[in-house]
Amino acid sequence: MRFFKLMVLLTISSAAHAASLGQIGQTYPVAEESALAMIMKKLHDKEQSGELKLLQNAAIKHAMSSMSNRDAVAGVSTVVMRRQHLIDPTVTYEQALTTDQGEIVLPAGTTINPLNFMSLSKRLVFFDGRDAEQVAAVQHIVRSGSNIKPILIAGFWLELTRSWKQQVYFDQKGVLSKRFGIRAVPSVISQQGDKLLCQEVPAKELR
Repeated sequence: MRFFKLMVLLTISSAAHAASLGQIGQTYPVAEESALAMIMKKLHDKEQSGELKLLQNAAIKHAMSSMSNRDAVAGVSTVVMRRQHLIDPTVTYEQALTTDQGEIVLPAGTTINPLNFMSLSKRLVFFDGRDAEQVAAVQHIVRSGSNIKPILIAGFWLELTRSWKQQVYFDQKGVLSKRFGIRAVPSVISQQGDKLLCQEVPAKELR
């Protein structure tokens, strides 16, 4: 509550002191209570009436909604039949990778496949949280104990994380979907040698 009051004060005071108009003519003592005292009194009155608590809860609710309600990844449809494709995760550095001191770590043109240095320990399952059938299918996999990372392309990740008691991720701005060429969901990403295998699987066949 104290923090919320402080933020209200800072917001009001920063606006009130945005500019100084200087002094024109003779000045006289102000008989009225200062603006700050008035603000504090209003905040106190709102706190006593419970209105400040309501404002605080509304602010928290808005923040939580913004955090959990992400924009759906555009251009991703629902799987209607099985398809799959291989992904080469190799990265070529067009510019040299250097330390803060300017020492070259990787010369320009260096090509690296991260799967040559580390393995994909879990399957990545991309799905649409707005589709009840997809949600049920992925939930079944989660409860079976399979080693997966559930990743939403739409829907409420925070609600599923709480309900499933497992972290559910969100592909914000479709970064991963673009990287893996995901066109439809559910899609499952797994490692196959030095490549990644992307399998589009209808929800009823998802295991």
